[in-house]
Amino acid sequence: MELTVKQQQDIGLPFVLDRLLPLSPLGREKKRALHPYGRDALVSLQTELKNLGKAMTLGDMPALDRFRQGLMQLRDIRATVARLKERELDQVELFELKRYLLLLRGLAADFKALQAAAQWEGIALFDVPEALAILDPEGSGNPSFSLRDQWSSELAAARREKREIEKQISLAAGGERETLLVRRTAIVLKEGAAEQQLCGDLSKSLRPYGPAISDSLEALGHLDLLLAKAALAQELGGIQPTLTEKDLSFVNMVHPAMADSLQRQGAAFTPLTLSLAPGAAVLTGANMGGKSVCLKTLALNVYLTHCGLFPFADRATVPFFDGLCLVRGEGEDGREGLSSFGGELMAADAAAKAVRHGFCLVLFDEFARGTNPAEAVKLQQGALRYFGSSGSVCLFVTHYEAVAARASRRFLVRGIRDLDAAEGRRMIEAGADKLTVLRRFMDYGVEEITDATVPQKALAVAELLGVEEGLLQAVREEYILRED
Repeated sequence: MELTVKQQQDIGLPFVLDRLLPLSPLGREKKRALHPYGRDALVSLQTELKNLGKAMTLGDMPALDRFRQGLMQLRDIRATVARLKERELDQVELFELKRYLLLLRGLAADFKALQAAAQWEGIALFDVPEALAILDPEGSGNPSFSLRDQWSSELAAARREKREIEKQISLAAGGERETLLVRRTAIVLKEGAAEQQLCGDLSKSLRPYGPAISDSLEALGHLDLLLAKAALAQELGGIQPTLTEKDLSFVNMVHPAMADSLQRQGAAFTPLTLSLAPGAAVLTGANMGGKSVCLKTLALNVYLTHCGLFPFADRATVPFFDGLCLVRGEGEDGREGLSSFGGELMAADAAAKAVRHGFCLVLFDEFARGTNPAEAVKLQQGALRYFGSSGSVCLFVTHYEAVAARASRRFLVRGIRDLDAAEGRRMIEAGADKLTVLRRFMDYGVEEITDATVPQKALAVAELLGVEEGLLQAVREEYILRED
């Protein structure tokens, strides 16, 4: 299911991840480690998606606000906790640990209230009062830390001796002062040794609680990312999917990056409804009609689901896929020395091997566009037959009726409907952007069809965009000749 960085960028994943905002360094590390769950972790994926749905029900609980504020104060002290296993901590590290344990106490109390409401599965967070009592025996709750005289008779004696000799130094002069300064140096060394011994004793007392502290840090990172996922789903319209065995369907599926871009241009993204089953289906439609958008939207939302995030739709039913295979021409690959067509063939080869070993979602975007049309038809027909019998879910974008005729199911991006070229030209002459005008007549919705005929709207688009009249007339004549 892993995608290359280029593929992730192509389907719009960075837009989504840029809006996934954990509040702590632990949560941000969890975000960086996000990847699709493997089949051996299917139960964990199911649990994560259930827990995410429960996180979205918390609303505006005061405990949630306090918990988030606590996460913002959280520091990554895992290295300090790891060092505790092997050696004594110094005063700075003990201070870090005390500060964390005090913060954990409040976070654990708020988590208890959140857990009572959410009933998360497999998530637990406990404070470690025994460890805190070692560093704050008086229970003051003060986050500052110092080695106290009452914790060590040796340290207390050294400090008393140092204070006494410092009084003598303040009154002495000449050789006597020099002698006292030498004695003070020896006392300071004694004080340092006592402090080190006390740090060692405190560390030894804390060591049994190291695993519990590590568990709490792990749980907080998980909770931070979980709450960030919930906030993302609320912001962009995510929905809890139903995990199924084979069938894949989305109702009113949205691509957030494209929706955002269109909104900034004063337009709106047309939600997509699509249902697929094992076998090979085709998606047809006019150029600029949104076929590639449909593939990217489908790929993004399936990938997000497998990473434990909610897809963006009104309703989603998603099976667990072992692989997500994207086959599309992407220009020359200078590293491999492959043309666009060569790159497509290698991607198709990888997809063919993947479906032999697992249940995959395979998406072909005008396969073999880099070769001549006659061969492209044969290549697409062969690929359609191979992948159609693979048992995986496959969707082919094609312009060729001979390919569409071979598919068991056909979908159409509606594209241009009710086109009024004269009105469009008037809008352009009035200063409207050509692409904006084109969108005015474009329907990006998807519907299932029985006819294998591929819509022919290229001439209509050319007329709308005001292509030079002589060229348009020559093209019209070719349409007439072909019909004859």
